[in-house]
Amino acid sequence: MSKITMIYSLFGENDFILNLELQKLVKDFQINKFEIYRYAFENNDISIDDIIKIKDNIDAQDLFCNKKTIIIKNLDEKNTTKKNLKPLIDSLSKIETLKDIIVVFANAKQPSFLTKLKFKKQEYKKLEKEKLNNFINEIAEENNVKLTAKAKNLLASFYSNNIGIIYNEIIKLSNYKPTIDDNDILDLIVEPNLSNIFSLTDAISAKNKPLAIKLLFKEYNAGTSDLLIFGTIISQIRNAILIKERQKTPSIKIEVHPFVQQKLKYFVNSFDIKQLKIMYSKLFKYDLQIKKGKIDAILALEIFITENI
Repeated sequence: MSKITMIYSLFGENDFILNLELQKLVKDFQINKFEIYRYAFENNDISIDDIIKIKDNIDAQDLFCNKKTIIIKNLDEKNTTKKNLKPLIDSLSKIETLKDIIVVFANAKQPSFLTKLKFKKQEYKKLEKEKLNNFINEIAEENNVKLTAKAKNLLASFYSNNIGIIYNEIIKLSNYKPTIDDNDILDLIVEPNLSNIFSLTDAISAKNKPLAIKLLFKEYNAGTSDLLIFGTIISQIRNAILIKERQKTPSIKIEVHPFVQQKLKYFVNSFDIKQLKIMYSKLFKYDLQIKKGKIDAILALEIFITENI
C-alpha cells in the first residue's frame, strides 16, 4: 500500500454498512502505517476556517508522518458555499502530485464537486431481501452462531432494514448458544418490549390516542432507545403493507414470520393499503429529518400518532 494517492467516496442511505466498511478501511490503513485524521460535521454550518484546516492537512508534507489518511464525514454542501469549498477542491485536484495520502469522504449523498475529480466511489443502499439474508448469515458466521431459517425470518420481520439493531442482536444471541431458533428469539429479544410494540399498533388501530401515547412513553421511559422504538414501528408498518398485499394476491410470498402476521392482524384489518402506505411514507420523511438532526425520534412518533388517530 506504499506510495498510494487516492480519493474515496463512500455514500448512501445505509449508514450502518457504510460505517462498518469505513472501519475496515481504517483498520487496513492503520496496519499499513497510515496516520489517521478525522473531520466530522454534524448538521452545522461549515466555515471557511473548517475547510482551510482540511486543505492545509492535505497539502502539508509531514517530516515525521510519511503516510496519512484524511476522513471527512458528513460534509454537506448545503451547509457551506462554493467559495468556501474552492480551496479544498483546488487541493484535491492536485492530490496526484503528492505521495501516500488518502482522502475519504463519508456522506449520505456524494459531494457533487467530486465528479470533476478522479476518485473511487461505493454506494451503500438499503438491503433487499436476499442481501439482508446474506448480511445476517455473514454476521452470524463471524460470531460463531447458527440461526435457523425461521429465526432469520423472525429477526428480519421485527427489524426489517434496521441492520444496526440486527447486528447487535446477533452478537447478543451468539452469547446464548451455538444454534438459535425462532423460539429463542422470542424469548431473548426484549428490547423493544414486543408486547408493548404490538399493543401500541393495536391502540393506533382502535384510534385510542391516550393509550397509544401512554404505551409509547411507557416503552421509552423503560430505557428503550427512541431510535429503536421508531425503527421497530417502521418495520411493523412495512410488514403490515406486505400482509395486506398478500390478502389481495394470495399467491404472493412474503417474508413475514407467522408470529408477526398474527400479532399484526388487528392492525392490518383496520386500514386499507393506501392508508398504510401513507403512514409508511410519513415515517420515512420523519426518518430523514431525524438523521439530519431536525427532530428526535420520540417526538416524531408522538406527532405521527396524533396525526393518525
